[in-house]
Amino acid sequence: MFNKTLKNELTARTAELATYKGLVGSLERSMAVIEFSPDGKVLRANENFLGTMGYRADQLAGLSHRDFCTPALVGSAEYREFWNQLRAGQFVSGTFQRRSAQGQNVWLEASYNPIVDEQGRVVKVVKYALDVTAKVAAEAETRGRLAALDRAMAVIEFDLGGNILTANDNFMNVMNYSLAELKGKHHRMFCEPSLVGSSEYSDFWRRLNAGEFFSGQFKRLGKNGKVVWLEASYNPVYDAEGKLCKIVKFASDISERVEKFEEDSRGASRAYHISAETERVAEQGALVIHQTAKEMREIADNIGSSARLVGQLGARSEEITAIVNTIRGIADQTNLLALNAAIEA
Repeated sequence: MFNKTLKNELTARTAELATYKGLVGSLERSMAVIEFSPDGKVLRANENFLGTMGYRADQLAGLSHRDFCTPALVGSAEYREFWNQLRAGQFVSGTFQRRSAQGQNVWLEASYNPIVDEQGRVVKVVKYALDVTAKVAAEAETRGRLAALDRAMAVIEFDLGGNILTANDNFMNVMNYSLAELKGKHHRMFCEPSLVGSSEYSDFWRRLNAGEFFSGQFKRLGKNGKVVWLEASYNPVYDAEGKLCKIVKFASDISERVEKFEEDSRGASRAYHISAETERVAEQGALVIHQTAKEMREIADNIGSSARLVGQLGARSEEITAIVNTIRGIADQTNLLALNAAIEA
């Protein structure tokens, strides 16, 4: 019975050991693995680690953990505390910047696992790691872009109900609000009552909640009702599970440009009306000139007729004068004859 119990326990331990070996084997196949002594000397590394860090197996002899780190890190209190924790048997994990054999930065998502003996003493540290350099570079690029947008644009975030989660300094400066005045308030505080009560506004938020992207020029109200025009985009944001979690708005203040455009439009309208009025006056002036010219031509014609009439009257006057002179001559002769007859008598 006793031997059977031992045999069963041995069988269980053997199965357990096989399970552990299988687990370790799978980690060896899928991860970069390296082992260190408690003082940081390299004991061994698998092919994945060698490939990730650009080393050959024969190059590891005499190396220590510090050879994979930047000089700035090795000389820091942070690095000394890191190894104090490991020697004390504490597990350490995270994302670590390391240097390859060629001096290039390599980012590792890793765990450092102290291995203890039967007396509880740390005999070695096994590191399991994944190369996340590409992921870290992509995240850094994304953070850089977001930081650039945050510096250059007005940014505000809403939950799916339209309530304000946060806003950056640029947005607060544009709208003249503090974060305390904004947080928890609804997007409608920036809109005219006529818009808020419209079906268009309800549809706007319905479509954002359906994941639609919006961009364009929006008329909004800042503090004390000041009109602010924003060139903006409303961007639905998804969490790690692919669920829509918030709306982020990126905006630029274009109020000055819109006001100038409206002023130019008003000026163009005024110029058009002045031009139209000038054209109308010019047309009226042309009619007046045309009528005046017509009247002047009529006057000229009348003057010509009068001149001809005067000429005709002048000719008749000469004829009358001749007749009168003839009559006067006849009368003079008659008077002379009568005088002579009287003398003779």
